[in-house]
Amino acid sequence: MRAAKRMRIGRRERGGQLVELALVLPILLVLVAGVADFAQAWNARQVLANAARDGARLGGNQLKADLTNNNPTTIQDLCQQVAEYLIGEKINPAFMGISGTTSSTVSTGCSSPGTVADSSGSTAPAEAYTYYESGTSYGLKIEPNVSVGPSGGACGAGETCVSSTIVTLTYPYSWSFGFDHVIRLFSGSSGYASTIPIQVYSTMPNIAQY
Repeated sequence: MRAAKRMRIGRRERGGQLVELALVLPILLVLVAGVADFAQAWNARQVLANAARDGARLGGNQLKADLTNNNPTTIQDLCQQVAEYLIGEKINPAFMGISGTTSSTVSTGCSSPGTVADSSGSTAPAEAYTYYESGTSYGLKIEPNVSVGPSGGACGAGETCVSSTIVTLTYPYSWSFGFDHVIRLFSGSSGYASTIPIQVYSTMPNIAQY
C-alpha cells in the first residue's frame, strides 16, 4: 500500500515537472532566439563599422583633384574598398546596388555613383556620392569634403574646422531566428518590421587636399 502511494506521488511530481517545462520552455526559446539574433546583428554592425572606417581612412588620404569630374576615380576606389571588405566578411554588397562578389564585378558596380548636389547646385564636385540599392535608402554614402568642428559635429561659427571625409553605411538587417515574430506576438503589434536598418558612419580628416 505504501509502495502504491509512493508511485502516485511520483507520478504527480513528474506531471508537475512536465507542466513547469511546458510553461518555461517557450520563454526559454524566446530568450535564446533573442540572444542569437541580437548577437548576429551586433556582429554585422561591427563589420559595417570597420568597412566604413577603412573607406574613410582611404578617403582622407586620397588626393581629391579629380572631384571636379562627374565620375571621380577616387570615389570609385573608396566604394570598391568598402565593398571588398564586406565581401571578405561574408556580407553581400547588393544593398549598395552592387551585384557580384569578385574584384572585377565590384569595380563595375562602383563605376557610376549617384550624386547629391552641393549648395550651389553643382554635382562636380558633389556634396555627396551615393551607392544605393535601387528604390531604397540602403547603401553607401561618401561625403569627401565636410567641414567638421572640434567636437566632431557640424562646423559652428568661429570654430576651427577640419576638412574631412565621412563614410556612411546603411544596411538592411533581417532577423535570422524570427525574433521579429516573437516581438509581434508578445506586443500585440503588427508594426514591428522583419528588416531593420543598421547605420554606421566614420569620419577621417583629409590629410591629402585638392
